[in-house]
Amino acid sequence: MGRGLLTVACLVFIALACISVVRTLERERRLLKKLTALRAVDARSAVSLDDLTDDERDCALSLASAGVVTVDFDGCYLRSEELPEFRGKRLRLALSGALGALLLAVLIVAAILRR
Repeated sequence: MGRGLLTVACLVFIALACISVVRTLERERRLLKKLTALRAVDARSAVSLDDLTDDERDCALSLASAGVVTVDFDGCYLRSEELPEFRGKRLRLALSGALGALLLAVLIVAAILRR
């Protein structure tokens, strides 16, 4: 009984971690799409932070630390030159994370079937 519960807990943890990462990636994608649609590519065309939701502001700060968005007192805008590299890194992160989760789930299932 204890081993089965541990297995279920591990699989649930993997699923929750995957959902968390996917939500973060989707939140970033939506904000990048919004800034692109509004053509916020420099300080003159920056989107005011007041026009963003709390979630979008939090995401903008996260993307600012990644170097893709600039946030200042006027608002936030994209750093277009950094965007292609960031998208590539994000895609590699998503794919390697999915592969890692799949491998971990397979190892847990294999451990269950061996016993």
